Amino acid sequence: MEIDLRNRNFLAMQDFSEEEILYLIDLSAEFKKLKKEKRPHKYLEGQNLILLFEESSTRTRTSFEVAAFDLGMGVSLISSNSSKLGEIETIEDSISVFDRYFDGIVYRGNKQAMLEKLVNMTEVPIYNAMTDITHPSQMISDMLTIREKFGYLKGLNLLYLGYPGDIMPNSLSITCAKLGINFTAAGPREYFPKEDFIELSKHFAEKHGSKIIYTEDLEEAIKDADVVYTDMWISLTEINHIPVRRILKLYPYRVDKKVMDKTKDKAIFMHCLPAFHNKKSKLAKKVIAKLPKDMDFDGMEVTNEVFRSKKSMVFDQTENRIPAVKAILYSTLRSEW
Repeated sequence: MEIDLRNRNFLAMQDFSEEEILYLIDLSAEFKKLKKEKRPHKYLEGQNLILLFEESSTRTRTSFEVAAFDLGMGVSLISSNSSKLGEIETIEDSISVFDRYFDGIVYRGNKQAMLEKLVNMTEVPIYNAMTDITHPSQMISDMLTIREKFGYLKGLNLLYLGYPGDIMPNSLSITCAKLGINFTAAGPREYFPKEDFIELSKHFAEKHGSKIIYTEDLEEAIKDADVVYTDMWISLTEINHIPVRRILKLYPYRVDKKVMDKTKDKAIFMHCLPAFHNKKSKLAKKVIAKLPKDMDFDGMEVTNEVFRSKKSMVFDQTENRIPAVKAILYSTLRSEW
């Protein structure tokens, strides 16, 4: 079924219906097939996209670049290293220029409020490439990955371990609720999201026949999981101020082999990357230096054994970011109907 998303902003998953989300997943699968078959699909040739990245990024930035290039678009990048909105000229002046130059604006920053402010300054679609609250484009690639592995979505059980009120579980909670996936987040109560957000997720879940659970009980949460998901416990803005107390609080909820062994036989592991799964990165060494010397540390939010296991879908997820972004851009920028 064709669904018209032309000229829509892509800010958060709560803005889209179940039918619209499923349409984007289907369209992502089509674009993935086109790429695999090496069939050109420059459907947006002649259009241009600007990436405003006030926060650094690797996969999100490159997935938008590759997706746009494959669709025939021109791409310009303004990164945190080259410019920040509002420093040299007003934000309004900058956006007024971009509104005349580009057909779409992709924003990544640490304030959802800034993203929503941009919407009122431009007539072209705005795309959320992650803020402090949500990461919607990641959701399309994740749901495509899950459907590829199981063949369906509704009725599955997704378990998020670690920091229940962080960006990724916030995004997953809403998305799962709308797609009929049961969502459980397990971690310390002090890191749960605000109650009004939990109620919003439960409101969507009630409409779509799914359940939303936030719990501290790890053992109870694990047993029915089809998908185990986690993310780093450190944001890029905290690199110079390592949150040691949080790491120690979350450590009992890391994903190791014992956790995965308690899930269903066909359960999979997911992570949006970057992952702190061994001691090799500079950040890992910096964090380890701050932790108790007697701490047995073979991975922070996930062990290397799980990360490299056959159950791990982390690189399938990142591969699926490109067709997911293509679906988002094409559906909102296509001219014909």
